[in-house]
Amino acid sequence: MQQSAHCKDRSYLKQIGWFVLLWLIGVSGAMLLALPFRLLVAMAGAR
Repeated sequence: MQQSAHCKDRSYLKQIGWFVLLWLIGVSGAMLLALPFRLLVAMAGAR
């Protein structure tokens, strides 16, 4: 019984870990995608 509870906890932590990892990848990907547009706007405003 004790091992089953331990495996459940580990499985839950693994799911949370994957969620956080994929969320960070998504946020960083969105930032990298938006960066060129932000630079273009900054260059246009500098003129």
